[in-house]
Amino acid sequence: MKNKKVLLIGWDAADWKVIHPLLDSGSMPNLQKLIKNGVMGNLASLRPELSPMLWTSIATGKRPYKHGILGFTEPGPDGSGVRPVTNLSRKTKAIWNILNQNGFRSLVVGWWPSHPAELIHGVMVSNHYQRAFRPYGKPWPLQIDTVHPPRLRENLAKLRVHPQEVDPGLMQLFVPDLEKVDQEKNHRIEAIAKIIADATTVNRATTALMHHEEWDFTAVYFDAIDHFCHGFMDYYPPRLPRIDREEYQLYCKVVESGYIFHDVLLGTMLAEVDLESTTVILVSDHGFHSDHLRPAIIPGEPAGPAAQHRPYGIVVVSGPDTRKDELFYGSSLLDICPTVLSLFGLPVGDDMDGRVLPYGPVTSLKISSIPSWDEVTGEDGSHPADMSVDPLETGEAVKRLVELGYIEEPDEDQEKAAEHARREIRFNLAKSYIDAGLHGNAIPILTDLFDVWTDEFRFGIELAHCYQAVGRPRDSRVLLEDIFNRKKTKASTAKLKIKKLKKQLKHHENTPEKQKGFSLQIRSLMQDASQNPYGIAYLLGVACHADGDLGKALECFEQAEKKNVVSAALFVQKGCVFEELKQIVKAEKSYTKALSIDCENSDALLGLCRLKLKGRFNKEAAHLALDVIALRYHTPLAHFYLGCALHRLGKLSDAIKALEQALQQNPNFPEVYNRLAYIYQNRLHLPDKAANYKLEAQKARQRIRSLRKGLSPVISDSKDPVSDLLAKPLPTQSVESLSPIDSEDLDKTIVIVSGLPRSGTSMVMQMLDAGGFSILTDKKRVADTDNPKGYLEHEGIKALARKNEWLLDHTGKAVKIVAPLLRFLPVSKNVHYRIIFIERNLDEILVSQEKMLSVQRLNRKKTPDKLLKSSFFKQVEMAKALICAIPAHVLFLQHGDCIRKPSVIASRINEFLGGGLDESLMEGVIDVKLYRNRKKEL
Repeated sequence: MKNKKVLLIGWDAADWKVIHPLLDSGSMPNLQKLIKNGVMGNLASLRPELSPMLWTSIATGKRPYKHGILGFTEPGPDGSGVRPVTNLSRKTKAIWNILNQNGFRSLVVGWWPSHPAELIHGVMVSNHYQRAFRPYGKPWPLQIDTVHPPRLRENLAKLRVHPQEVDPGLMQLFVPDLEKVDQEKNHRIEAIAKIIADATTVNRATTALMHHEEWDFTAVYFDAIDHFCHGFMDYYPPRLPRIDREEYQLYCKVVESGYIFHDVLLGTMLAEVDLESTTVILVSDHGFHSDHLRPAIIPGEPAGPAAQHRPYGIVVVSGPDTRKDELFYGSSLLDICPTVLSLFGLPVGDDMDGRVLPYGPVTSLKISSIPSWDEVTGEDGSHPADMSVDPLETGEAVKRLVELGYIEEPDEDQEKAAEHARREIRFNLAKSYIDAGLHGNAIPILTDLFDVWTDEFRFGIELAHCYQAVGRPRDSRVLLEDIFNRKKTKASTAKLKIKKLKKQLKHHENTPEKQKGFSLQIRSLMQDASQNPYGIAYLLGVACHADGDLGKALECFEQAEKKNVVSAALFVQKGCVFEELKQIVKAEKSYTKALSIDCENSDALLGLCRLKLKGRFNKEAAHLALDVIALRYHTPLAHFYLGCALHRLGKLSDAIKALEQALQQNPNFPEVYNRLAYIYQNRLHLPDKAANYKLEAQKARQRIRSLRKGLSPVISDSKDPVSDLLAKPLPTQSVESLSPIDSEDLDKTIVIVSGLPRSGTSMVMQMLDAGGFSILTDKKRVADTDNPKGYLEHEGIKALARKNEWLLDHTGKAVKIVAPLLRFLPVSKNVHYRIIFIERNLDEILVSQEKMLSVQRLNRKKTPDKLLKSSFFKQVEMAKALICAIPAHVLFLQHGDCIRKPSVIASRINEFLGGGLDESLMEGVIDVKLYRNRKKEL
């Protein structure tokens, strides 16, 4: 029997609404082949609908608050500046790590995020592989850590396609009237070429690896459909009234051509597999609005374009063990990882939020479970825990280094960018909690954010929603009214400023530079001057409804409706108010109106289901509940309504299953416990079991009361894998010390003394100086009580991150550089490095730093030691990894050994630097009295 294989293909933003017409016309034959050989359905997304978060949830089966990827960007490891999100922030194992532990080989290409490449059994090509960042014809080297194993770097680099290599004939399939586009002024053709080149590169790498490498599991990700849609969905048929006819004719084929192009790529991958032994899973993380719901305005905020996303992606499962040519329902992107594990006969983690795809799309699966794969030891190919980066930790560590004087204050713009990245990470964390129903966990995050960024009204609006969810409607209403009053004042002020600037703009004496400056200021103020009357009326209506003021709520909704905004959510809310007012006919009309706008609006379906239950139309109610579950399986209210309807229909076993599923999704649901108690007491005559459910209902009500009082404990995202290491001394000799230097090479070498601040770097610099080695210092930082023998530093080192070439002119000298700045060392073929790296117990370091800062009397808020220890631990380990990559000759020293065995240390340093130093003078530098912050056990 052939070994089973799984091919997982990701098409970002793929949507059945665009695909179905293409299938009907025969334009996507390869996808049609998969569907006929398997099952298909919607794939419910998560909120927020941000792709790096979603694709990591697909790969882990966990929500973002558990896996740690929380946006598009993250602060750099030095805490200032921003970089694209990496997998170093991921806190849990992905599919390929689990498979790695169980002897399976994986090929992973372009997954977002997958940089730097993990050291798995098989091949990983990171999402930095395909981007062309140099002009055509210029060298285009692969970034470091893009490909594992390194033996494939050269061959994979040759497979990349530059945008200027894309065939013009292929381009004309996307834009038939290509010659009509003025490409000097209009860069859309260039954008299309980049998207095609990236997708082609990923596909070429994937098919080559599938053909030449052994594998059990392949995962490949394409972002092209999402990019085509964000750039050109407004031109997708039918033409929107706001779109120019001429431009529409030029670009109306781009989106559908993008889908057809992907079908061609799909065919090349299917040609590399045996469908009799391979299960192919095709998924998208969300859909994309392609009809009348396409938004006319994109919110002017980070991740604003996500407003164009639809909450349902696609899923196709096709293989030897699947049913054929059928639909299945109720799937979530959280279900993909558990399904893949089951296909390989592996248990699903109980800590995963997904499940094996429902209703048996794969008929022969034997499903088992395990508490958590994260607790299973063994080689999994993931990055070491000490390499992981918590983006919220890095900023605190940088602040400490600035306070201690070891690095310069980060550039204002870079620091601002890093702070904003951390802000958005926290906001996305809060929204992930909200999506999971953990509003109590989101409230303190949103409160902190809104306290600091008082003009970021989106933070306050989300906080108001949380107040409603935890039973604080009055707080919600007061907060929203305050927000809208402030927004009105801000808009009025901005309008006055704009009016004044426009007058200045017309002044004839203005220079072109001034004109441009005025225009930029006006453009910036336009966002502040704008107001959304519909949004204000709608949100106030929701708040009034939650507060029990039904008349005012209805008045607000009527005002919102007059703004001529097509919104299914508005009519759902009106339906809820009419329902509470017992105006059932009006409620039903409102819910039906919502469905006429968006036929997949699950809230409208729930509203109709509730009306049918109230009217005792139990069959209709059951069908409507199933419609909701088919769209969004993780909807506990739908399972509750289904259980109620089935109970009334006499289908008790099915009713119990539905009610138990509701409890599995939401344990704080007293009505479900009471319904189960009633069934067991009055239908099944099992009073003991009924009593248990009644007790659980009481406990659930108590949990809800605690939640509403703000007493709910914030759940832990996951166990910090380095927390138990932080109290220990850092490991020694993790990078092998290399041979002593020849004296004739010393003139080509820079000697670096490094470590964390207060680890003993100044002490070693003093030893080198005493021993006769030339020191690079400007003597600007003078000796003080914290360092009475002097720091021996150079001010220019603080700015190494932005200016480093000057250091190459100082060969033959020793210079002190703290560990976090080693990554900014300039590279030259003519200059070598010797590094003396000093390590010290982290508790001692932090005590020493705190004493130093208290002497300086800095007005600052103390950062928790655990946060700093975790960040410093990772900085040291990353510095060691960097030393391996340079490579540099390195000598590791322990601070305690320098104090206790000065003669031995002096000898080791002298030998490492080729001899010639006066060891007795070096030894004489050590003063045991200055070892003032030692651990008691030392």
